[in-house]
Amino acid sequence: MPLPHHADRPQHYLKPGEIYCTERPVVVTTVLGSCVSVTFYHRASGLAAICHVLQPQCPRSTGCTTGCEAMGRYATCAIDAMGRWMADCGVRPGQVEVKLFGGAAMMGRGNRRIQPPSVGRLNVQAALSSLQRLAFRLKVADVGGATGRKILFDTASGEVWLKRLIPAMVADTIEA
Repeated sequence: MPLPHHADRPQHYLKPGEIYCTERPVVVTTVLGSCVSVTFYHRASGLAAICHVLQPQCPRSTGCTTGCEAMGRYATCAIDAMGRWMADCGVRPGQVEVKLFGGAAMMGRGNRRIQPPSVGRLNVQAALSSLQRLAFRLKVADVGGATGRKILFDTASGEVWLKRLIPAMVADTIEA
């Protein structure tokens, strides 16, 4: 999914459990399954942030603090950290364009009536709750489903390009 008009822009690959905040134009790429990415963009200043979270909530009852190395792993903590960064830069929640991606149910779910919600669904719910609690308004969401996504976040414009990942078909059979 190359973007020829952004070939001159620095690239950054966001790994699971990371948060990336910047004032510079960068194209941030990540691949999501049940994980969730939230992007923040402030058009007037060019401030941008993105996270790639693996789990819905921090196991600590107080949540993560500024010095916690694991805060990018959890939706609640990562969104709090990005919100704090924007606030420290003088940006209010109502000025931020927020987009949410991922949260697929990657494993076979069987009978949904007796199965607990997937990790992907829990990640999406935690992200939405955190955004609402901090008064951020969601502009775009592409969540759920059963396939992964590759996203590219252009921090210069706030645009996000999305490609759905089609799982490889297993053609091998086992002979008894």
